[in-house]
Amino acid sequence: MKSLVLHGKGSSPEKIEWLASPLRGFGEVIVPEFEVEVTEGVQRALKYDFDSVAGHSRGGLIALIAGALKGKPVIAVSAPVNRRMHMNYLSTFPEGTPQNRIYKDLQRLPPRDLDLSPLQYARSLREVLLIHGTKDEVVIKDHSVIMCDEIRRGGGNCELHLLDMKHSPSGEAIWKISEIVREWVGRRVLGIYAQ
Repeated sequence: MKSLVLHGKGSSPEKIEWLASPLRGFGEVIVPEFEVEVTEGVQRALKYDFDSVAGHSRGGLIALIAGALKGKPVIAVSAPVNRRMHMNYLSTFPEGTPQNRIYKDLQRLPPRDLDLSPLQYARSLREVLLIHGTKDEVVIKDHSVIMCDEIRRGGGNCELHLLDMKHSPSGEAIWKISEIVREWVGRRVLGIYAQ
């Protein structure tokens, strides 16, 4: 199995190793430098040959859309699925906070990047694992809850794990994510390719 793993804004391939590592036991893992906005990110992701796609934060947003367009299984951690909803939440934070800086970055985006949403593709997704922190201060867990509901409404299989973590996992949360990913891939993804 070949997996594509996408990091979020301001991150790097090295910083997303916690998500790539559990996938390495199933085959080749591609972790490119991916500091691009959503529209370009989706176009770039679609050029890769992959059997599954995973991502964190903005990388998860791109993974959900690319997975839907290619009909491949997706793992998304702490992914915003509606950027306008995300902006509304971030706009409540005071000047100088990381959330306010992200809000200002989102305000500068062209409408095509703001309006490109995984929710538009939810009914095309068949196998999805969503992981989100209950203490996420950047992307609230409602994004994953709403996305999973939409995928299920469209007849897809969505598994949602809410963990005791912030936006970027550390410590025990990394170990837990690794276990969840390995178990889900073995149960849901490998079975697809064995048929």
